[in-house]
Amino acid sequence: MEKTVISIKTGMCVCLVALLVLAGCKSQDSQSGSAARNISDSARKAQDRLDSLRKTHYLNNDLSIIFLDATSWIMKSQMALTRAEMSGNKKEMVDSLLINSTQGDTLYLTLRRMYEAGAVFATSYEEKDEYRAMREPDSSKLWLQKYFKESTPKDALSTLQKFQQDVTVINKIVRK
Repeated sequence: MEKTVISIKTGMCVCLVALLVLAGCKSQDSQSGSAARNISDSARKAQDRLDSLRKTHYLNNDLSIIFLDATSWIMKSQMALTRAEMSGNKKEMVDSLLINSTQGDTLYLTLRRMYEAGAVFATSYEEKDEYRAMREPDSSKLWLQKYFKESTPKDALSTLQKFQQDVTVINKIVRK
């Protein structure tokens, strides 16, 4: 058991280093088109290896908790926004309820975990890239601003509904 854990950690470290080296090489402007494709393929292979290792790390209970947490925090946020919508449909309410609150930070963290699981278990590179993009930017404050800044409570509720649909889709992908 301990050897398996060490093997997984070693494999993840090796893949991470390879991915970083390849990403650094890819950013250089002096590459030709075919070399860029080879690096992209190599980066994809390294990412596939990391995803394979991550899949073995997830347990069914862990995955269930990820989806329950995401759904729970989406529902808590929806309830708060519904109350705000009833008392007035002002943009400042979304800022105080989500962007500038610990509730928003927790929503970000739970959705980030859910999108990471989606990226690990997705079957196509397009889905993987889409779910990884949903985790950006890598700051709760910036992420919350990206999706909720200048939103009315009604608009924020629509965004949360989209996140809830993603929870359902990713849960189906993971449970295949």
